[in-house]
Amino acid sequence: MGVMLQGKLKWIAVGLAVPAVFLLLFVFFRPTQVRPVPSLLGRELHFDAALVEAAWKEIAVDDGLAKVFFRDRVNRFFPDQAINCRVRRKDVSYQALLAPAGSRIELSLKAEKGDQLSFSMFNPQAKPLKFMVKTGPPEKEKLLFSDTIREQIGKVEKVLLGKAGKEVIRLVLEAEGLGLGAWINPCLLRSQNRPRTVLILMLDTMRADHVSAYGYRRRTTPALDELAKGSLLFNRAFSPSPWTLPAHVSLFSGRDVLQHAVVSPESVIPGDLPLLAESMQENGFVTLALTGGGFVDDHFGFYRGFQSYNSRSDDVFQREAAGLLYNSFREDVANFSGQDLFIFLHTYQMHAPYKAPDSYFQAFNPDLDIKLQSVGSDLQALSGSPDSLHAEAAVERQKLIDLYDASILYSDQELLKPLLAFLRQSRRFDDALLVVMADHGEEFYDHGKWEHGHTLYQELTRIPLVIKLPGQKRGQVRSQLVSLCDIPDLIKGEYGLAEHTGRWLSEGASDPLRILELSLPVSPFHSSVFGKVSFVETGYQYIHNFLPAAGGASAPAPVLSNDEWFTLAGAPLSAGVPYSPSPAFVSRYKKMLVDYILRLKNLKKNSRQLDPELLKKLKALGYLNN
Repeated sequence: MGVMLQGKLKWIAVGLAVPAVFLLLFVFFRPTQVRPVPSLLGRELHFDAALVEAAWKEIAVDDGLAKVFFRDRVNRFFPDQAINCRVRRKDVSYQALLAPAGSRIELSLKAEKGDQLSFSMFNPQAKPLKFMVKTGPPEKEKLLFSDTIREQIGKVEKVLLGKAGKEVIRLVLEAEGLGLGAWINPCLLRSQNRPRTVLILMLDTMRADHVSAYGYRRRTTPALDELAKGSLLFNRAFSPSPWTLPAHVSLFSGRDVLQHAVVSPESVIPGDLPLLAESMQENGFVTLALTGGGFVDDHFGFYRGFQSYNSRSDDVFQREAAGLLYNSFREDVANFSGQDLFIFLHTYQMHAPYKAPDSYFQAFNPDLDIKLQSVGSDLQALSGSPDSLHAEAAVERQKLIDLYDASILYSDQELLKPLLAFLRQSRRFDDALLVVMADHGEEFYDHGKWEHGHTLYQELTRIPLVIKLPGQKRGQVRSQLVSLCDIPDLIKGEYGLAEHTGRWLSEGASDPLRILELSLPVSPFHSSVFGKVSFVETGYQYIHNFLPAAGGASAPAPVLSNDEWFTLAGAPLSAGVPYSPSPAFVSRYKKMLVDYILRLKNLKKNSRQLDPELLKKLKALGYLNN
């Protein structure tokens, strides 16, 4: 009897273990969802190399053409073909195939019923250039499309390719006439039953403790609050840098500031640094970016992996910038119905000078002087903490906060709210992976100054972070220490593109030994501000402020008087409190500091001169010691 019972228990255990093993295999060895790469730039192409090289030589000696055509590696995972290029027109950068007159691009592709070829034509010259799409064997080519344009970029065209079942077809893209142009974003579109959607919304300059989802006294983010109810809300999220450029490079690379080496306004993204959009495009996503330009302009290299990268920073100072961004988003997405989408949206709506329609300002302060949008020098000259400001200065400071909060509310209601409604109406919401976050915060004299990019205190480095995973229904509040650098790993892991699935963002991933490195080697605002570094762990923050050494060197040896220590509360609304560390803490952090300074001194520079137009736009945003 005992033997029989043991046998039954053995088989029951086996029966329970087998599903558990399969579940573990599914979770930890999730297969890549293989889907065809839409962009034709990722395929092997056949073309007249001599004709293309002659075209590049023509571009090199023509200033007008050289400002439009760029011989850049659009995606480091794509074949390095001379005909692949990037085209920039009116602050929008596109992936393209060069199309000099007389060129023929041939390729073979597998087409299914309903597949379409999508593209736009581009001709920057006053010469007639005819674009043709053909198919079939060389002796029986069939014309599918033909049109001639001059001095413009055409609308998105779609040509039906697959009319029967699966078949291999020969495709020819031909340019005839005079001059040279480009095929903009040539893609093979195949409608998916359940298209994947990954969307990152970057709310530039939104500090975590002004977000009502975290308990802020004002209801600044009703739409985000609602999204958080069915998403992951991270209480201890940090940016590795308190200004836009290095923070965004960390977002797209998953690297800390010294790892990616983009540390100053002259820095550009190293060409060998893999970026998130490149991986997403290589794995079947149509990749689109719409930004406010400035320090996320394509000049810095953010365009890699994006089929379309919009840097329309002219909209930055419009009161309705966030609303205009949503309208552009709808227009771009309309061309890719049924496609897997990876989208990056970025707005400067909350960046000084804080702006929004009057109704949003008056919602917080009916008597607010709207003229304060032209942020004046009087407040910039103030010094001291909020408690030490004299009465008039305190009133002016509160007006600044009113303007700032109103810009947050406007972005929430005119960008995030309709964005979520659009995703639901288009049946993308349930399966979507959404990331809503900020790249850094803003200081309102918390430590004696205003704006950002000058310190590493928590009002600048602690960020809001809300993530909705595909299929997620219930919200969770997460307390583990996480970084903006963790986002690429999470996204790639979710779709089987990485070995692990964003371990720091996973449930139960709290690690008391994790330490984040926050870095400010160079201030984007004032050259007189010396570099700083901070190390953050679950309950504490250490900040080292460099002082100039003899001879004016900007990276002196560590000096104890430059050190600051703060507690790290479990929620953003609780400010860090100064404290005195134990000798063991001091010793541990000093070792990390020495290592950081050595790495900083050995950092390889990767710089490019800012062009006058971009320089002008950055100064308009208050950067570069303006």
